[in-house]
Amino acid sequence: MNDDTTRAVLVTGAAGALGTALVRRLIAAGTDCIALDKNRRKLEKLHDELAADGRAPLCVPLDLAGAGPDHYAELADSLTGEFGRLDGMIHAAAEFKGLRPVEHLPPDEWMQELQAGLTGPMLLTRALLPLLRGTEDSRVLFVVDDPDARACAYWAGYGVVQSGVRALASTLAAECRKTGPAVDIFDPGAFYSPLRSRVWPAEDPSSLPTADAAAEAVLEAFAKVERPGAD
Repeated sequence: MNDDTTRAVLVTGAAGALGTALVRRLIAAGTDCIALDKNRRKLEKLHDELAADGRAPLCVPLDLAGAGPDHYAELADSLTGEFGRLDGMIHAAAEFKGLRPVEHLPPDEWMQELQAGLTGPMLLTRALLPLLRGTEDSRVLFVVDDPDARACAYWAGYGVVQSGVRALASTLAAECRKTGPAVDIFDPGAFYSPLRSRVWPAEDPSSLPTADAAAEAVLEAFAKVERPGAD
């Protein structure tokens, strides 16, 4: 349970390579962490490992590709009761099936990637805005993967999501300039993950930064997210 001084931060994609590293670092820093992911088994494993070390996140098994507005409203009510505050969100969830030409892209795959990567994060953020606005200096950070480079052949839904998230973050930042939270995007650059290996399977993992190094960069960027001066 959060007290008056402990910060609370929600991380999506918390069972992925980057998300897990983010949760570990936040917990180690004394932050109350809400770990959200569709993979219940991996969330439970992460919870048990951290609990054994003395402190664990609140795990929320929720699929951004399948959840609707009511699910997010219920989550907002639950977090309000559990913590009474929310200082920030880091959107680290990603859905990527593989490189595809649009001509051969299964429609359900397209819809799933957009729902998980863009619509779901929008609905989640929308539902939690009132809770975020109850905390001074709250912030939201969307992790992106080089939107310009992904807006090209074969990246399909995943590439569209990267451009869409950049536009969504810009819109939210403008709308929340006076009331908060502060909103921004951050591209941590290349790092090794199972998602990346689907595109570059021959790449040597040791030649890339680790997910933990990427998480450190993300948290540094998260700490610097600020609202532009309000008139």
